[in-house]
Amino acid sequence: MLENIEINNFRCFESTKISGFKKVNLIGGKNNAGKTAFLEALLLHNFPRPKSIIELKRIRRESSEISKSRPERTWDNFFLDQKHQEKIKIIGKYSENLKIVEIYVSDTINSDFFEDQKDIKKLIEFISQNESVTSLNIKVTQNQESISESSVIASSNGIISVSGSDSTDIPIIPSGLRMSNKELAESYDKARLDEKDGEVLKLLQVLDSSIQEVDSFSIGEPTLYLRSINKRRLPISLYGDAIIRATTIILKLINNNPKILLIDEIENGIHYTNQREFWRTLFRLSTELDTQIFATTHSLEMIQSFGDVGLEMDEEISAYFELARHPKTNDIIGIKRDVETLKYALEHGKGVRGE
Repeated sequence: MLENIEINNFRCFESTKISGFKKVNLIGGKNNAGKTAFLEALLLHNFPRPKSIIELKRIRRESSEISKSRPERTWDNFFLDQKHQEKIKIIGKYSENLKIVEIYVSDTINSDFFEDQKDIKKLIEFISQNESVTSLNIKVTQNQESISESSVIASSNGIISVSGSDSTDIPIIPSGLRMSNKELAESYDKARLDEKDGEVLKLLQVLDSSIQEVDSFSIGEPTLYLRSINKRRLPISLYGDAIIRATTIILKLINNNPKILLIDEIENGIHYTNQREFWRTLFRLSTELDTQIFATTHSLEMIQSFGDVGLEMDEEISAYFELARHPKTNDIIGIKRDVETLKYALEHGKGVRGE
């Protein structure tokens, strides 16, 4: 389990250290306090692969056309003030390990990163077709031992990763994007194969007690269907964003391989009357599945529900962090509150979201 992290030169983080993570962690703060960027740093630290870089550009909706016209600027938005002369460095402390992820830009391509001969051939062909290429390199070190090195390359023809196929699911749920019908159905089938599909129905019934059945069908595009009391099956897309988002969260959690789940703006679509039961489910599954959860929120009601359930379940497995700017240095800092301290602050009207 990740205990501490230090983030350097990544997006809005110049040099930030945050300590004391628990099994379930909630992050609050003002707009532009760095909450989403913090989840992105956690993703790159726990999943330091080209697939994460490409997925983050997709989540941010960064234009591929701009990248094609200016390949040398493709990676700028990952770096503080868009200056990529210095490396991004993300250092994570675990109980027995110290893991360092370094990310840096290079105008030269290091073929040593690509062990497969097919990848090297693909790389040579790609470079020969482009006058200008820029490489974003990812180096991972654990306990001072080099673990892996990989690259993702930008050119006037687009972005390419030649580090082999990677079928592992990315463990991040953005605030504004949702899984497609096909992705939901395939994820549900995977959960059913592992006999974990019952958890999906349990969580959906927290939000809508009339839902009685969940199933997937592959007539045309694979689609997840729900059945309510005395109703015919309907595609999940007709049940609204809250149901789709909750289904996405629970499927990401129960199918999780990296043992970490990152959820941006967790309150989206979850009515305040259901939030406590929603947190109870996440707390229970986090422990049962040995998965560490990091979620962000703007909602005071969601923070209050988190504090209530944290005290009720086990004070030692959860913590709240408020991201804010240091009044003197303007650096981002993380103010930790255990759930007992959080509840005291809430009950006495103390600001917990950067107020």
